[in-house]
Amino acid sequence: MLKANYTEEERDLFENFRYHYPDSRIMKRFEVLWLHANGKSVSEIVSLMRQDPRTIRKVIKNYQAGGIELVSKIEYHRPTSELEKHKTSLIEEFTLRPPASANEAAARCKKLTGVERSPERMRVFMKKIGMKFRKTGAIPAKADLDKQEEFKKKCWSRK
Repeated sequence: MLKANYTEEERDLFENFRYHYPDSRIMKRFEVLWLHANGKSVSEIVSLMRQDPRTIRKVIKNYQAGGIELVSKIEYHRPTSELEKHKTSLIEEFTLRPPASANEAAARCKKLTGVERSPERMRVFMKKIGMKFRKTGAIPAKADLDKQEEFKKKCWSRK
């Protein structure tokens, strides 16, 4: 059983933070601590708060181990891609020789790094590193390149 050895200042702090903390998840944690500081057992707090008993015990143990800093800390799970390790080499490779398609980028990435990704994931990664998809324009079949250059020089030159 977890003992409730809290000072009057801690109880006042819990009471204040359970209503006036910027994050609602942390407010719930301070509510648990306030109830525990006022003599409620873990089973009573579980029935009042409608949370899992392991969560209640974890909040109380975190406070006893690390104080307010540990209770008010929120750790997010942010997975990172394996391609992040090879980001600089891939940027260098793709700027020297831009891939024509996401399939080509995925194949070159697998060859360079050994990390295999689908074309859609490669598109997402390439956008993340700042690359943009450029649609290439086709030259019409009947176009006369010499006449076009002559027209450009004639029309765009300063008079």
